[in-house]
Amino acid sequence: MLPASPEPSAALLKLVNELAALPKPMSVDDLSRVLTGSNLTLGDVTSHVAPTPGHYARRRVARTDHFEILVLTWLPGQGGGAHDHSGSLSGFMILQGTATETVYRESLDGMVEPSARSELSAGEVGIDPPGLIHAVCNEARREQPLVSLHVYAPPLPELRGYHVRAVGIPPVACRRAAAPDSAVVTIIGGGFSGIMVAAHIVREAAAVRRAVHIVIIDRQTALGEGAAYRTPDSSHVLNLPASHMSAWPERPDDFLCWARRHGPVDWYEFLPRHTYGQYLHSTLFETLEQADRGTSIEFRRDEATRVLRGGRRGWGVVCATGPLLEADVVVLATGHRPPDDPLARLWRGPRVRYIADPWAELALAAIGADESVCLLGTGLTAIDVLQTLTRSPRAAPVLAISRRGLLPESHSPAPLPPPLDPSCWLDALLSGHSPLTVRALMREIRRSVAESRMRNADWRQVIDGLRPFLTTIWRALSLAERRRFMRHARPFWEVVRHRTAPAVADSVRSARDAEVFTTAAARAVTARGDWDGVTLSLCIRGERQPVTRKFAWVINCTGPGSGKGLSPVLASLVNDGLLETDSLGLGVLSTSDGRAVAHGRVFDDLMLVGTLRKPDLWESTAVPELRLQAAHAANAISAFICREGKDV
Repeated sequence: MLPASPEPSAALLKLVNELAALPKPMSVDDLSRVLTGSNLTLGDVTSHVAPTPGHYARRRVARTDHFEILVLTWLPGQGGGAHDHSGSLSGFMILQGTATETVYRESLDGMVEPSARSELSAGEVGIDPPGLIHAVCNEARREQPLVSLHVYAPPLPELRGYHVRAVGIPPVACRRAAAPDSAVVTIIGGGFSGIMVAAHIVREAAAVRRAVHIVIIDRQTALGEGAAYRTPDSSHVLNLPASHMSAWPERPDDFLCWARRHGPVDWYEFLPRHTYGQYLHSTLFETLEQADRGTSIEFRRDEATRVLRGGRRGWGVVCATGPLLEADVVVLATGHRPPDDPLARLWRGPRVRYIADPWAELALAAIGADESVCLLGTGLTAIDVLQTLTRSPRAAPVLAISRRGLLPESHSPAPLPPPLDPSCWLDALLSGHSPLTVRALMREIRRSVAESRMRNADWRQVIDGLRPFLTTIWRALSLAERRRFMRHARPFWEVVRHRTAPAVADSVRSARDAEVFTTAAARAVTARGDWDGVTLSLCIRGERQPVTRKFAWVINCTGPGSGKGLSPVLASLVNDGLLETDSLGLGVLSTSDGRAVAHGRVFDDLMLVGTLRKPDLWESTAVPELRLQAAHAANAISAFICREGKDV
């Protein structure tokens, strides 16, 4: 186990050993018994009490693969929002002060409302079973800090936040069950793509007066806040300015106007990503308030595990909990796949110092400023993690490695003139007698960049000018050329196409200048974990012999996983011949409007939106492309429903 540091008291060490001896998984009764009998006092954790002015403080005492112990310090007025514990069992003991705990219940529209309130004082123990939604605070009227010891089994990756309904605001009108004459559209995924498909369907149903029942299935707790937008770290900002981030294709200033309702915002400002998650949630609910009387919506906090062909409506969706859901149309908007594990076959020993999920906010928060870190990857995910690690001054270095060692470029510090139109050379390249090759394409891009510099233009104008043509270019490449692009050109293209905000680039530059952050073109060939770090054997580009380095922590920042690592729901469709993966492992096959294609068969009632469509579109990750996909998918769904004759 990860030992307590500094030297633990006898009572604290006894608690750690007793927890380690419990059967796995840990039960509510066992955790309650051990905590109650621990006889811990404030003196046992004094070295872990560290109040901070901005937010309550978290200090790790011990961690194993099965549980972790934390000491939390809360100044008067500090507290957390409504959250659950991502499936972990939680137990806590008050060592000083009085904690106020509010328990919440979910309503039909996915938001939560307070249902109970209690107080716990020094010496009392609270047990929160998996799935409980609550919030804990040290009320401002209290005179002393609140100190509490918490046990999470298994270790807590993140606190999943919920939207709390304001007092006096009624739930959005919706029905749990579809009306008999409604067409049922089930959307798997509640991030940007799923939310905007639902919003477009609501608008189209009102326009053509069709009865529609929408079911959104997502295991996340806050609609619209997928991996990109649920981060609470305000240093994680959008990769595009506010003026480019409207969720509606026909209303380009929608996000900018929404943001300005909450304060002054410049059109070229790069806002925090969690702000955008709030915008998406607001967009859906504002659309629902204008829904036609025949439109109903249902939110299922669950995980779809299988989609079956057949039944009364055409599709059946199996979830981890709850009954089978029948649907006329299924929309797959599952977002990015979990990152692949580059060390899976290389690892030996305990994994307590390896963070496989870079979005595990609480795991990152446990990394001390004096602990060295190796980031596996040098792309946008690694930059996000670096932003989190450098929120406070660091004394220990951070090394990021990847095959090429390339960091993302930055957006221009100031707005640029309009993008340069590549039609003059791109048309000639695409209409030539010879098939398009990656070599010829890269040569023309480099030439165009060189010419732009001679005209005092910015190279970013060349790259941005290509954006509307990327799907056309991708479709013009043969399979062999696509493979060549993926292996040789993709890393260089990605760093100029997917850029960071100027302020983020400045932060990275400062970390490098301070010698806190370095990069290397390298790969790990062995990895051995122990309780105080990870020893990596690194093969560095240009070096003949591997070098061995030990880090306190290793974090997987390789980005979204490949199409070969499909989720259970996608794998079930592939195994049943209802989806077909592409040979490059990018996703699954689809038509130009997002209908699924499998073995030459097109499914009008199985739609794809988002990263799954990369085999056909390539550019299928950013908001400007996804908002168009959502609109097209809703249009195709509306046409299908009309053909089926589901009238209001």
